[in-house]
Amino acid sequence: MRLFPRFRSFKARILCYFLGLLLAVQVVAFLAVDFANSRNAQAQIHDDLVVASRVFGRLIENRSQRLVEAARLLSGDFAFKAAFASQDVATIRSALRNHQSRIKADAFMLFSPDGEPIAAAGAGELAAAGDDLADLIELADDSDDGEAAAIAPLAGVPHQWVVVPLLAPLPVAWITIGFRLDDELADALRDLTLTEVTILDPGDEAQVIYASTLPKAMRSDLPGILAAGGWRANESFLARFGADDFVTLVTPLGNGGAAEAGVNVAVLQRSLDAALAPYHRLRLTLLLLTAVALTISLLIAQPIVGSVTNPVLRLAAAARRVRQGDYSGQVNIEQADEIGELSAAFNDMTKGLAERDQVRDLLGKVVDPAVAEELLSHEVELGGEEREVTILFSDIRGFTAISERQSPQQLVGLLNAYLTRMSAAIEGESGVVDKYIGDAVMALFGAPLAHGDDPARAVRAALVMGRALVEVNRDFAERGLPAVGMGVGINTATVVAGNMGSESRLNYTVIGDGVNLASRIEGLTRVYGVPVIVCEATRAAAAGFEFLELDRVRVKGKQNVERIFMPLDGAAMGGDLRLRHDDALSAYRERAWDVAAETFTALRRENPDLAELYDLYLQRIAEYRRTPPPPDWDGAASYDKK
Repeated sequence: MRLFPRFRSFKARILCYFLGLLLAVQVVAFLAVDFANSRNAQAQIHDDLVVASRVFGRLIENRSQRLVEAARLLSGDFAFKAAFASQDVATIRSALRNHQSRIKADAFMLFSPDGEPIAAAGAGELAAAGDDLADLIELADDSDDGEAAAIAPLAGVPHQWVVVPLLAPLPVAWITIGFRLDDELADALRDLTLTEVTILDPGDEAQVIYASTLPKAMRSDLPGILAAGGWRANESFLARFGADDFVTLVTPLGNGGAAEAGVNVAVLQRSLDAALAPYHRLRLTLLLLTAVALTISLLIAQPIVGSVTNPVLRLAAAARRVRQGDYSGQVNIEQADEIGELSAAFNDMTKGLAERDQVRDLLGKVVDPAVAEELLSHEVELGGEEREVTILFSDIRGFTAISERQSPQQLVGLLNAYLTRMSAAIEGESGVVDKYIGDAVMALFGAPLAHGDDPARAVRAALVMGRALVEVNRDFAERGLPAVGMGVGINTATVVAGNMGSESRLNYTVIGDGVNLASRIEGLTRVYGVPVIVCEATRAAAAGFEFLELDRVRVKGKQNVERIFMPLDGAAMGGDLRLRHDDALSAYRERAWDVAAETFTALRRENPDLAELYDLYLQRIAEYRRTPPPPDWDGAASYDKK
């Protein structure tokens, strides 16, 4: 995966890498600092919440202690005992109200030893007190000292309760004093601990909030967050309210009795965003400083990068001119560094390229460009290597008649025009013109460069040469000159290809028996009256062509029989012609003279372009009828001339 995008400009790439690295370091530093500050802030808030939880617990404990002391005073008060002994509810209620006003309690009630309500400072409180505080009375009755302190609801409102017995001298009633745990208490705790406080009942079915300092929206979201689970008592966690994060700690309230009553937790919270606000301001300042640093770095980097890229751009422009063949431009960079050395090396290179092109241009006019490239790209030395090459020979027929009517200068012009078109046909198929021999051409396919389908290229080039000859004859006709013919011979063989000649003068060419065979079969085009003849090796390797077998021959200097073929140019000459031609050849070689003569005669009539070929076979049949061939005759024709 790429860390940076692609740039067409080297200068942009360097600036991107430089500034990108600087920016990456800054981003990593910011992320690391931000992470560390966030963790530190959470840890600090957790510690503060633990302290607030302890303060909250101590406050509840101190209030409970004060309530117990107040209840004990009332329990030992003689006047209150006298009022209770009167069994007058109004008198008892009056005493309760008197003590309630002194200690500013929210609830003041008296219960029988069995837990039945007797009287209360407020008559409305007595209705639900029996059911709501039954567990609390039972808790006090079960204790060793007959006292209990817990948090329990009264009419749906949580209170902090204390229960002490009224002794006379045995317990004759239960004195119960309570303070409401409401928003006023929560606000007082927030002012004391700087912490958001919520008191709620974490019941299994529903969570009921009794008091909270949270805004209304956050207060409604809190039960759902706690119901989702994932929290433990006295362990802080991060809760999200809208767009803000709050570090939250849940702490139990009261004792086991409180838990049974259901009002047993306080949720303490502090805003993480508020704690991080100073760092956020510092971070904004650092971001501004980073932006200023990047801007200054960019301004400073521009001339530094320019000292590298501007010479490179000049070298690139000069390289483009070199690619277009212009070696005249010199790049002068006065820098005593690597760029200066590169400039000097570039100038030396362009000078060498100019000299090489002068040699190549001159050499390319003497030999084929591919041969010139081969000579220039390797060390020139005598010798060669064996390789499979397809050799093409071509020659003009009837050129003598033209040469007799033209001056030497005119003749050279006509010959050059012909050779130019034939060479273009050869080079169009990646062939190499090895040499011109008067009006003859020798070409190579597969040397010095092989293409994998060189036999097919050679056959295709021969057919193109035939079409080009039509245009040449049209030009000759416009000049009042007679038409000429052309013969092409092609053979594929393993030959020696390389530099031949002397130590002082070389010629890249090929030698071998396969070359001689190609030259011999080119001469046979006059005998068989066809424009192109290929050997069996070429025919087997040239895919995509239809061939007409011409004969089996023994050429001068060879005893082996060679099958020769003519490529068919166009679909009209394939199919039925080849099948009937093969049948005629089979009859001929089987000495069925009548059948062969009849078929050759019909083929001659239908294919006037092959009249010379079929006349040759009809003439042979006539001679063999007069003088039959020997018993060991193999149907091959022998030629003693080139």
